[in-house]
Amino acid sequence: MHADSDHFRNIRAAIASIPGDLSNDAVGGHVAALDDIYAPETHAAALAPNTPIVLGARGSGKSFWASVLGRRETRDAAATAYPRLALDKTTARFGYTGEVGGPDGISREQLDQAVAADAGFEDAKAFWWATVLSAAARDDGNATAKPKDFLKQARDWEEREALLISHEERLRKANTVLLIIYDALDALARTWPRRRLLTEALLEVVWALRAYRALRPKLFIRPDQIGDDQLRFIELPKLRTGAVRLTWSVTDLYGLFFARIALAPGQDSRSSFESGLANLGLRSADRAAVLTRSWSLAANPDDQRRVMHLLAGPYMGKGSHGYKKGNTYNWPFAHLADAYNEVTPRSFLGLMTAAATYGAPPVDRAITPEGIRHGVRAASKTRVDQLHQEFPWIKGVLAPLDGLLLPLPEEEVYSVWRSAGTVEALVDDAQRYGYLPPFPADDISGPEYLFAAMESIGVMFRRRDGRLDMPDLFRVAARLLKKGGVAPS
Repeated sequence: MHADSDHFRNIRAAIASIPGDLSNDAVGGHVAALDDIYAPETHAAALAPNTPIVLGARGSGKSFWASVLGRRETRDAAATAYPRLALDKTTARFGYTGEVGGPDGISREQLDQAVAADAGFEDAKAFWWATVLSAAARDDGNATAKPKDFLKQARDWEEREALLISHEERLRKANTVLLIIYDALDALARTWPRRRLLTEALLEVVWALRAYRALRPKLFIRPDQIGDDQLRFIELPKLRTGAVRLTWSVTDLYGLFFARIALAPGQDSRSSFESGLANLGLRSADRAAVLTRSWSLAANPDDQRRVMHLLAGPYMGKGSHGYKKGNTYNWPFAHLADAYNEVTPRSFLGLMTAAATYGAPPVDRAITPEGIRHGVRAASKTRVDQLHQEFPWIKGVLAPLDGLLLPLPEEEVYSVWRSAGTVEALVDDAQRYGYLPPFPADDISGPEYLFAAMESIGVMFRRRDGRLDMPDLFRVAARLLKKGGVAPS
């Protein structure tokens, strides 16, 4: 691929064709497909049957892995990727799937019908026990079992325990573990008191299930939800300590990116990429090599860096001092990281696909530094739009900050929110449209609560000198300024 512009154009086309909508549901028509599975070594602990709580921000892969574990075909692929987890000896049913129900899911509508708005803790706990019992019943052949069918048994601890023990014995005899999967738990409720009630009740059930070896709960949940300081479950610190967070390293993200090119649907693209790798003394990969991480581009950052330099050039700047602008391998991660220094696959692949559609195709590479910078702007807009789906209040908090030059002392940021009446507007909007506000209304005392909410989801952070700042991932779309940073479009 030394000077063959056709090869670069083919690879550019492969990058541009990477699907932009990487969102998945645990059940239904948007579950993970076999061809979508990329299995970082760091995710093995999260998928282990004995890990009850998996943490992850939006776009980190919670619903993706929930859907993978929930179906035999994809679970078998995960078993190949992680042979030590014995996933080939597991089965799975869902205990909750948020807004998506259907024949395999347990929706919020079912939850709301079973647990009234004025229900107490025991009612909430009974529902979650009923989800366990119905999941076990479905696994035992009762395909139409629903939680509402088991509420009576769930409330009677002796009858409940007898049923659980019978399922435990059945599963042990078959040398099988039943995973009971809970996804989209951010969709539990639209008020803080109800979300806390339901979350606490679920966590108590999860803790109690430690008594069973073959009945294993697995919760995919946002860090801010389980990190709520107002949760009062006494064993919560132990559950938090045992939780595993879904994170993606630079190596993981580039492994995913290169795998998408190597397995691109177009033969011309695959052949061109293979030719380029061969010129570097590297081989391409088939699906099996990608799945088992036996491919150097899935695990070796030095090889990844060489390929990225081939595709985009080594530096983000031009001329003899171009290295001062950073290198093309590290730069995307640095500018896509949130306040927890985490980057999601959606943002990373979104940057690359936007870079591959920016400007005229170059003759000596697939993407350019200018395209990568454009990719940050595109990824920032997409990320804020996606975040708005999860936190409908986010754009109302960002809008008043338009044009500020960060970082700034906290009082200068707070004064902008005060002048705009942001807190009051958010409370009114949440009540009018029925969504969960960034903080409980009865806790309001000032804009510092807005910052705390933004900090908890990684959108803002406090520097060591006390000033408030925002990662490029959100700052660019929010049109905030930063000296030396990527300029908003």
